[in-house]
Amino acid sequence: MMNISICKALSLLGLIASFLFATAHAQNSDADSASLYLAKACAGCHGVDGRTPATPYYPKVAGQNETYLYNQLRDLKNGSRNNSQSSIMKGIMTAVSDEEMRAIAAWLAKQ
Repeated sequence: MMNISICKALSLLGLIASFLFATAHAQNSDADSASLYLAKACAGCHGVDGRTPATPYYPKVAGQNETYLYNQLRDLKNGSRNNSQSSIMKGIMTAVSDEEMRAIAAWLAKQ
C-alpha cells in the first residue's frame, strides 16, 4: 500500500520537524497549534485542514469535540486504542507530548 509508505515517510519527517518545532516554540497559540499539526505529520494522512484525508480509510478529524480528540490521541499513544490504523498512529504519537496532543486537539476542534 503506497499510502501507508507515504505516511511512514511523513512520520519520519514529522519526527525531525517536531524536534525543531519543540526547540523553537514554548507556547501554543492557534497559529502555533496549526504549525504543530503540520510538524507532527498529521496533514499527510488527515489533510492540511483535517477534513480531507489522503484515503477514505483515514478519519476526518477537524471539527470533532476537543476532549474526544485528545482522548483518542492519548489512547492511540498508550496502545489502549487498537484498530486497523493504530499501528501507524502509535508510531507517530511517540513523538507527541501530552501538551502537544492537547494543543492539536484544541486546534482541530476549532476547524
